[in-house]
Amino acid sequence: MWNRKSRWNLILFAVVVLLLISSIFFLWMKTNMEVRSVVEEQYQNQQLLLTRQIASSIERSLNERVLLLEVIAKKDTGVPPDNYLSDLKSVYDVAGMFYVVEYVSEEGTIVSGYPEDNVPIGLNLYDSKQYRAFEMVRDTGEVYVTDPLKLMEGNYGSFIWIPVYEGDEFRGAFIAIIQESDLKSRYVSESNSSSYAYLIDDKGRLLYADQGDYPRRASYAEVTASTSSGLSDIIEEQSKGGDGTGKYLVLDNGTMVEERLVSYSPIEWYNQKWSLAITSPSSDVDRLIVSVYLKLFIVAVVSVLFIVFVSSFLVLILFNWSKSLEKEVDEKTQELKESNESLRAANRKLKELDRLKTEFLSIVSHELKTPLTAMKTSSEFLLENDGCGLQLKEKMLDIIIRNIDRQSRMVDDLLDISRIESDRMKFHREPVEIENTIKVSLEVLASSLKKKDMTVQVNLPDGLPLVNTDKDKLVQVFVNLLNNAVKFSNEGDMITIDVVEKDDHVEISVIDNGIGMGPEELERIFDKFYQIDSTSTRKVGGSGLGLSIVKGIIEGQGGTITATSEPDKGSRFTFTLDKQQDEVSE
Repeated sequence: MWNRKSRWNLILFAVVVLLLISSIFFLWMKTNMEVRSVVEEQYQNQQLLLTRQIASSIERSLNERVLLLEVIAKKDTGVPPDNYLSDLKSVYDVAGMFYVVEYVSEEGTIVSGYPEDNVPIGLNLYDSKQYRAFEMVRDTGEVYVTDPLKLMEGNYGSFIWIPVYEGDEFRGAFIAIIQESDLKSRYVSESNSSSYAYLIDDKGRLLYADQGDYPRRASYAEVTASTSSGLSDIIEEQSKGGDGTGKYLVLDNGTMVEERLVSYSPIEWYNQKWSLAITSPSSDVDRLIVSVYLKLFIVAVVSVLFIVFVSSFLVLILFNWSKSLEKEVDEKTQELKESNESLRAANRKLKELDRLKTEFLSIVSHELKTPLTAMKTSSEFLLENDGCGLQLKEKMLDIIIRNIDRQSRMVDDLLDISRIESDRMKFHREPVEIENTIKVSLEVLASSLKKKDMTVQVNLPDGLPLVNTDKDKLVQVFVNLLNNAVKFSNEGDMITIDVVEKDDHVEISVIDNGIGMGPEELERIFDKFYQIDSTSTRKVGGSGLGLSIVKGIIEGQGGTITATSEPDKGSRFTFTLDKQQDEVSE
């Protein structure tokens, strides 16, 4: 009788265990589906933000480059004796993106351009049957941008035509060429081989594609119709100037090979209306959530084991003693306490990361908005006051230029810290004279030093050897350290630069007697985005990247950098550089 009852108890126990295990696996699978849906949505949103950023950067850069030439073209002072050669050279150097810039006279002859090696001086557009765009800008008086055309070198590029007038009289046109390869290298990353980009116009014609040997200006929807499903609907939305995300299937003889995710955003460049798309396989989402799957699996396994263990333990309780249950409860209680503590620690970490992100956004927003406000105010003043004097105009333009430089430095800092973190910063090391580098750095900061009536004392030993370093990067290090010393010192203070020769290196210190720092601040001073005063109302500007960049430059060349400081007693930053080793001849 006892055996029969025990057998039924065991069967009942097994059924309960199986039901519990089945319930857990069902909930686990359902959770997996929900997690994948959320992760995929977040992934597409991030891809869309990236696509918008790239498209916006391309559009802004292209329009800014054309604006440089439009400014010259609108000068109502007549054609200069050098046929705009000096102006074109300046625009070429500032733009940094043009393959060539040229000036065509009103007769259609190319009379100047830069770089001169790429300019066919004396070529007449009518003789070479290339006058269509020239006549278009002459007749309309508007800027005209061509579709990407094949250049003689085999690459593709867009031709920009800008009419030049003297009063109401047409005096010719500027031609500028931007190569497709330059846009790709600047804005489209190739680090992820599973993702690729394509560019179409407002008629759905292909202008550029990372993958596939497709004919240019062909309908992208038609050439991919046999190898994709759902892509034509996405291309239709792109042709309408839409902005968003989508999915399509890659087919092979009618069989699905993979599912791909697409994010797209429009680009408007004068008469050209393009749409940039970045596509990546949906399997990228699976890779993102592998860790989540693993954790869920571990949770499921642990839960199953827990159920089996607890159930077995209950059976043992029926046949043994109750004290084992109390011991198990105590152990589980301790485990829960440890888990709760881990969760609290993780929560604190997340709050700290959120705070750092908020501070960073506040700092960057402030640093970008301040110069924009100054530029906008100065520009509006010039626009509304046509009769103001030359001296006042120069003052307003000087304000605009200074704030443009300030924004450029901010962007350069962000690019530098990105290169340092991705180990892509390049160093051109050469024998460098420290004294000359210090002089160059002091010239950069001359106005800041004069404004605060500060002096710099440089202590250099006799016979100081050359150092093996990147000269431009060393100037950047000195400027950042000296600029910090100026910011955090009082008017009339003195900054000292000490240079000491060691065995195989040179030790350089930048010393100030400013406000100094406490131990907690000193410990984090080289952290990215760290500011002693990180509020938007702080007295001292900056993004908090300067010292991180200095550390990356010095350590990237095998040197070291340290800092010592005390509140109200100033700070000392010391870094080392390798000596230039004499070559030993055999």
